[in-house]
Amino acid sequence: MANRFSCRYVLLSTLGARLLGFEHIKELYKDDSDFANVYNACKTLASGKFYRLDGYLFKESRLCVT
Repeated sequence: MANRFSCRYVLLSTLGARLLGFEHIKELYKDDSDFANVYNACKTLASGKFYRLDGYLFKESRLCVT
């Protein structure tokens, strides 16, 4: 399980370095009509299939993009 999180962390770090504005996605979650409630519910713990990692919202193993 820890290995899966390590791989995601590396992926996010790589994407953040390569894609200008990738960090901006984190700011959009809290006002997004689709993700705001889930994002806030995952503040400290996972909520159903959703969880936060480094400020990004995931559903199972997929990054949620606004």
